[in-house]
Amino acid sequence: MIPYKNRYLNYIYLLLVLILCFQNLLFSQTFNFHKTERFPGLLALNQDSSRLKKNSSQVRGDEPDTNFTFERYASFLKKISDTSKYIVLPINEFRNTENSRKIVIGLRHDLDVDLKHAFSFSDIEWNLGFRSTYYILHTAPYYLNDPTNFSVHSEKIIPILKNMQDERHFEIGFHNDLVTLQAVYNIDPVKYLHGELSWLRSNGIKIYGSASHGSPYCKTYKYLNYYFFEECTYPVVTPFVNNLTVPVGSKTITIKKGKMSDFDLEYEAYFLNNNKYYSDATITAGKRWYIGMLDLSKLQPGDRVIILIHPIHWHKASVNAEIQSFNVRGENMSEIDTVNSVIKVIVPSWLDLKHVAPDFVLSPGAMVKVSGKMQKSGIAVNDFTTTLSYVVYAENRDVKRVWTVNVIHEKNKSCDFESFSVPGFTGDITIDREKKTILAELNENADLTQLQIEFQLSAGAKTYLGDTEQKGNTGYFDFTKTLRFRVIAEDGANNAIWTITIVRKTDGYENGDQANGRLTVYPNPTTGNIRLQFHDVTIVPSSVEIYTLKGEKIFSQAINKAGSFTIDADLSRYQPGVFFVKYSLSGKPIKVILRKG
Repeated sequence: MIPYKNRYLNYIYLLLVLILCFQNLLFSQTFNFHKTERFPGLLALNQDSSRLKKNSSQVRGDEPDTNFTFERYASFLKKISDTSKYIVLPINEFRNTENSRKIVIGLRHDLDVDLKHAFSFSDIEWNLGFRSTYYILHTAPYYLNDPTNFSVHSEKIIPILKNMQDERHFEIGFHNDLVTLQAVYNIDPVKYLHGELSWLRSNGIKIYGSASHGSPYCKTYKYLNYYFFEECTYPVVTPFVNNLTVPVGSKTITIKKGKMSDFDLEYEAYFLNNNKYYSDATITAGKRWYIGMLDLSKLQPGDRVIILIHPIHWHKASVNAEIQSFNVRGENMSEIDTVNSVIKVIVPSWLDLKHVAPDFVLSPGAMVKVSGKMQKSGIAVNDFTTTLSYVVYAENRDVKRVWTVNVIHEKNKSCDFESFSVPGFTGDITIDREKKTILAELNENADLTQLQIEFQLSAGAKTYLGDTEQKGNTGYFDFTKTLRFRVIAEDGANNAIWTITIVRKTDGYENGDQANGRLTVYPNPTTGNIRLQFHDVTIVPSSVEIYTLKGEKIFSQAINKAGSFTIDADLSRYQPGVFFVKYSLSGKPIKVILRKG
């Protein structure tokens, strides 16, 4: 049986526990209600990413995104360099500085995975006379002697940190990834932190505070790294609800804790007194916050502002103002003279130069204007009937380069008959552009001595018969013989001789004068050998000739006898095509078709 006195003490103890629990719950609710105002950095911590090396979102305005450049950050620093309005300090000094007449700004940077890049970033602040805090990440590759062993540091980082601290007067802080060490890598965080701080401080690196790292594991296992410290265990931040234990796989890991005072640490960066907080770890609607979003006019004297910039998201702006490619849809060719900044594009003569939207690629981050108007590849339409100047501004906007762009119609190189007809007559017309021949076989009894023709040439081309220019549907020609037209292309360099033959259609033979007999040719078509059959010849002498479609004579034989007889001819050595047999007693040639054997 429990004595009455002991039972009384137990009741008191139980009551005290209940009161403490109620107070803790009330404190947690009150803190969560006010934490955005008192500690705005808490809510942004879960968005801290060490994996993104450069902002990848695109500004949807006319000008390309240059918001994450060193130059843009330098521009911001110059705006807050007015010491009559602003006090800009590293975090350790910021936490102890208040001024009701000025805006107090604490500048902090989480190095994440690249120390060298952060050192380059610090050049901006150093050259402009600013100081800030850089938190080194102990699980980053640069910090480790072996990137696969998270318990052994690298001595190589000390000279860089010493330079930043002693020469540039920046504060060096500890980027806390301690819960990750324990839960994921099974490393004792208390022993580890004592060892690392001792090593850093023994090498002259003064560590006053830490800043919790938003490791990717935080999102997976729902914890925050500052839960390692007893002072930072509460309040619990949604959705990072695991502040005492962390479920890893099938196990539950109890978070090993320590007090900041145990490690001679004076602050945790997410638990500082500030009323405004801005961070490029914040992503809203897929767009990363950048320094240009900070409207300085909305800051008031007495404000305490923390600005967190991750150097890994920022880069030194390019000074290149190149047009790397430039093309017009349907072009014949395009060439870029990078020495003289001249672009020449040759397009077909039919393309309308007054409404051209060229496709182009610029140097990364660059923008281009024509007559002061921003240009977008494949969208901006310009009149290229005159030479245009494309002014390209490099990503840093201090360097620009003027490119001369000429879009020129190319004169047509073709020298062809595109169409051919004999007005008023019907029949078969064969245009052979490879052999440059035209054969017109008319159905009607046309007068070949006075025949009008109609034709269309390649764009810009001209044609001549002898020295006289010929135009379609003008003049009359004698086609009792083959005519040769010279066609000169629009470019003046290319030309071709076209052979034009016009005949009346026959049934494979032509009648001569009834008193002078007739000629029959067979077989027609043929694969090589043909027989010329003469009937009732009365006039002697006569002759027979065979011509190619181009008018080249390939066979000729005098006839010195009368009566009916035959003559054989062999066409097998010639390429398949059309040939003409002309009998001297008839002005009407017989067409013979040679086919492959």
